[in-house]
Amino acid sequence: MHRAIRHSFTLMEVMIAATILAMAVVSTMGVVAGARSTLLRAEQRWARQHLLAQAAEFYLLAGKNAVFPEGLLPDGFTASCELYEVEDIHEDALEPIKEWLLCEYHICVFDNTGVKIAETFVQKVLKEGDLD
Repeated sequence: MHRAIRHSFTLMEVMIAATILAMAVVSTMGVVAGARSTLLRAEQRWARQHLLAQAAEFYLLAGKNAVFPEGLLPDGFTASCELYEVEDIHEDALEPIKEWLLCEYHICVFDNTGVKIAETFVQKVLKEGDLD
């Protein structure tokens, strides 16, 4: 008859296994934390760009002096728009063509503390009277 040889683990083997397991857990937690941080930053960038896109679309459709409807931006957030005639183009293009000229919108979005969180510049051809 064969007797089963029973081999128990030594304290050193158990400690090495526990150390390896702990290192794996710590490493996994680091990867998860890094992924979460990256996801949160991406979500913040998307939110800023989304608010800027809403503001830009509104001003391009309604004009630079339009008043933002309530609820378009989150509470406390604001947007501003300035309209300029583009001057850094070829001199032949500076003169209006049949009352049309190239203009540039400068649109900014501010958070509830008044800090600028996003801005964009959009060029658009407008009638001369729309610049005022």
